[in-house]
Amino acid sequence: MKKAFAILLVGGMLLMSMGGIAEGATFANPGTYSATAQGRNGDVTVTATFTDSEITDIQVTHEETPSIGDVAIEQLTALALDNQSLDLDAVSGATLVSDAFKAALEDCVKQAGGDVEALKEKTIAPAEVNYDVTEADIVIVGAGGAGLTAAKAASDKGASVIILEKSGVIGGNSLCSQMGINAADSKVQAGLDMAFATGELLKEAQMQWGGRENLVDAYVENSGKAVDWFADELGVEFSGQTGERVDPENPLDSVGVDHPSGGDLFMVRADADGFTSNTIINALSKSIDAAGVTLYVNTEATELVTDESGAVVGVKAIAADGSELTFTGKAVLLATGGFGQNHDMVVEYRPDFANAITDEIAPTTGDGIVMAEAIGAKTVDMGEMQTFPHVPVGDTWLSPMGMPGGFMTTALFVNQDAARYTTEGFDPTIPDTLAQAHAYVIFSEDDMNDDLKRLEGRGLVKNGETAEELAEQLGLDGAALAATIEQWNADCDAGKDSQFDRQNLKPLTGKLYGYAFGVGAHYMMGGVLINEKTQVLDQDEQPIAGLYAAGEVTGGFHGTKRVDGSGTGDAFVFGYLAGNEIADAIAD
Repeated sequence: MKKAFAILLVGGMLLMSMGGIAEGATFANPGTYSATAQGRNGDVTVTATFTDSEITDIQVTHEETPSIGDVAIEQLTALALDNQSLDLDAVSGATLVSDAFKAALEDCVKQAGGDVEALKEKTIAPAEVNYDVTEADIVIVGAGGAGLTAAKAASDKGASVIILEKSGVIGGNSLCSQMGINAADSKVQAGLDMAFATGELLKEAQMQWGGRENLVDAYVENSGKAVDWFADELGVEFSGQTGERVDPENPLDSVGVDHPSGGDLFMVRADADGFTSNTIINALSKSIDAAGVTLYVNTEATELVTDESGAVVGVKAIAADGSELTFTGKAVLLATGGFGQNHDMVVEYRPDFANAITDEIAPTTGDGIVMAEAIGAKTVDMGEMQTFPHVPVGDTWLSPMGMPGGFMTTALFVNQDAARYTTEGFDPTIPDTLAQAHAYVIFSEDDMNDDLKRLEGRGLVKNGETAEELAEQLGLDGAALAATIEQWNADCDAGKDSQFDRQNLKPLTGKLYGYAFGVGAHYMMGGVLINEKTQVLDQDEQPIAGLYAAGEVTGGFHGTKRVDGSGTGDAFVFGYLAGNEIADAIAD
């Protein structure tokens, strides 16, 4: 999706006020100029208009997810116009689009005859944020799929809601998901002829991995309700498989063991805005604004507040201007996501992941888990983490079919010594890649595709006419890489991989390409233990009054493995359940 807009003011939801325009900029070539830079999903094009003394207008077209791209660009545009400055920090949670915006705007300034370095030295005035609402029925920490869904569901029942989001954008790590939602017994699925999307089968599929039965039951029971609610209340249009390829005598045969999948038996998708999460997040963003939900971005929750009885009655937070605030309510919902961005925490529970990176886009550093543990909450399954085998360093995850050759790669995987270390592939390479301090993909020009060209545009994919040239770009030893490729090509000519017995033999010829990659800490199955009402439990597995949690911050639902479609569902279904449960509880 491509969106074009002109920004002169920031909407109230961003909670940012604007001062006067600074003086002193000089542009030798007044006029309107355009420049383009590579964002996360595609090009970000900035068109800026200049007089001889100031930037008067900035317009942007982009292909980013609206809840990230629009919000980040609105903030950056306002800051640039208001301060006549290029001293623009990246919007937290939207680094790639921020960097693209800044690069394109700097190009426009150069075209207009302006002094880029002088404009970078003009200090941005701190944003003035009006925290006029600090008390509500419910305080939600985190504006991802779970938090936004809970806010909408609770506000529909008349509850007042405050959402605190520590990044500068909404959507959270849900926007990483390329999957749909596993659900059962919904009107939507009945209309799509999804005959196998029954609660009995979904429970059987989900229970294979040791999830707690009460949480699996809660998910199964509410998944169809949530999907129907998204369709009826938010106008989300779903599609799904009809199951023609399924053996009716044993439909769960299609559910894999090594890589758990629902086999499309239960998954509904909403592709209007790309992937399902994007579509739903965009719909939620509009709906919570219309519902009067108070959203504070760039506001980091740091501590839960309890009363003399131990009940949770609020949250302490660091405001956008660095001051400390307390937000109070009848209940608090933790929807902070996992801890993939907290490498120390990952390694604490999984020392074998010391060389892992992450593919998460939100600042998921385990804040909700830490805050809950501080008041006695129980955590479970903390060492159960799903990895993604192939994450380009500096990017979030690349679709498997965006890899050179897809799942059965036609590339070489080499380590810091420029030597092959495994039989190249997808999931089976995880332990081997984790054992390397650094790993790289080397491939030929005929494997370049749009995804890889996008990474090349951001400087992540390197190239060279020879192995030595490519090695220099990647920081590898040229002679060693040349020898590795020479041996591989000789094996291809001989018809046998002499090192790892790989079967798909494709020589590397012509111009060469490569990029650094690693195993991504992709999804955390462990977290704060909740019950079937999304109440957080203490060490004795009794509810902590006033405290709830939903989404990846929780543990117990998945068990040891996450079924495809149930991760996306974890956020949206348990967010829906939490919003309703909390609204009902505080109304009593």
